[in-house]
Amino acid sequence: MGRKMRASKTSAVQIRPARSQDVPRLCEFAEELLHKWDARTTARDAQRVYERILKSPELGVILVAENEGALCGFTYACHEWRSEYGGETMDLVELFVEHSWRNRGVGRSLLDRLVDHARSRGIRRFTSQVHPGNAAIERALETCGFDPERRTLWALHL
Repeated sequence: MGRKMRASKTSAVQIRPARSQDVPRLCEFAEELLHKWDARTTARDAQRVYERILKSPELGVILVAENEGALCGFTYACHEWRSEYGGETMDLVELFVEHSWRNRGVGRSLLDRLVDHARSRGIRRFTSQVHPGNAAIERALETCGFDPERRTLWALHL
C-alpha cells in the first residue's frame, strides 16, 4: 500500500501521523472548524471519523503538527478511487493550525507531508474544496502547486 510514514521536523514543529491518543485534541480543533463552517455536525461526529481513519488507513490519513509534545495543528485527507483519474485520488478534508502557530509554515509543512504521502501511494490526483473567503488555505494550496478548478459541487444532505 505504500511506505509507512515517519515523523519529520520543520522549524521546531514535528509532523507525524496521528495516534489514537491525539483524538481528543483533534476534536477540540475540529470543534472550531465545524463552528466556522456552520456545519451540522459535532466534535463527537468528528471523533468517530478520526477513530475510523486511524483504524482503517486505506480510507485516509491524519497528520499532526507537534511542538514540545503539544499538538499545534492537524490535517486529514481521504482516499478515493476514481476512474476519471485512472486510480486512487486524495481529497484534503480538514487543515487546522492553532492561532498562535499560524503564518509560521505549519500549514505548508502539513500540506507538503500530505503531498509526500500521496506520491508514496501512487495517488493520481490530490484535491481540496475551499469554503468561500478562505484566502489562507487558497494561498497555502497555491504555494504547494495546486491550481484552482472550477466545478459546481452538488450535494444531497441525508
